[in-house]
Amino acid sequence: MPSIESRGSHLFIEKGETPVEDIGPYVDEGVEQALSLVRERFERSPETKDNLPFHNVEHTQGVIRRTELVLAAIREAEPSLVSERDMALGRLAPAYHDTVQKWEEIRTVEGPFTKVMRRRFVRENERASADEGVGYMEEVNSRDVLVFSESDKAVFGEAIDATIPDWDPLNKTVFQPQLTEGSSLIARAVALADLGTAGMDGPQAYTREGRAIFREDNLDVLAALQGRDRQAITGPQKEYFRSRMLAWLKFQPTFAKGRKARLEAELSAIPERARPAVSALFNKFDESIGAAEEVAKQAEAMNFEDLAALMGY
Repeated sequence: MPSIESRGSHLFIEKGETPVEDIGPYVDEGVEQALSLVRERFERSPETKDNLPFHNVEHTQGVIRRTELVLAAIREAEPSLVSERDMALGRLAPAYHDTVQKWEEIRTVEGPFTKVMRRRFVRENERASADEGVGYMEEVNSRDVLVFSESDKAVFGEAIDATIPDWDPLNKTVFQPQLTEGSSLIARAVALADLGTAGMDGPQAYTREGRAIFREDNLDVLAALQGRDRQAITGPQKEYFRSRMLAWLKFQPTFAKGRKARLEAELSAIPERARPAVSALFNKFDESIGAAEEVAKQAEAMNFEDLAALMGY
């Protein structure tokens, strides 16, 4: 019969061998490997469209940092809930959560123009990213000692699955349907961190992030504004692009308000003793909403060239 050992907040089931206690060095190695994959694939690609303004190293590092903050807050409030191993896995999972970014172009005719948008393969990307991370864990285990247990791999995969997004039409924002009452604290921390910029990091980060997502998704705007001759963009085309940029900026406050509205429900499965400490991390929603509203207001008065510069082109 396999032995069952309780350690921290989840179980390890091993056949005759238990993993090493200190997985920190192996997690550090894995984080660096994941960041290297993201950097090479989405920042240094020879293909312009594969270089991603949002899904890059900065985003990945932000999710790692915010996950650590959430888990540390829970641990400080109730030390028995989060072990050292949990803290380590809470760094490894967000490091790998976006290593795969497959997508397709979606073309829509709008009057005389053709809008070209990037559509990511949601669910496939997250699960392929998780598989890549599990592959790293298995490669480590093929060395001299057992490092990652089957339970570690399961928690790791669950955490990345929890970041799979969907649309909440009521709150006009994104939510994560794989995040359930039964999700582990690691999965909950990673999911909260992935969508946590407005609440945790505040206005500068949130408004910058929103503009990066627009640049990433609107491929026709990218092609026109990164072309050799911007003078070739016609007046009607400028106005078409301008209207889309303004609509996007005006939506950013709504998105953050929706995330704020969902927060209480998303924290409800955290044990009551630790919940206030995590809630306190999300204290910047109002600042982010106000800043996004101000950016949208200022943008309305801008000409196309100034607005394009504001958006980061």
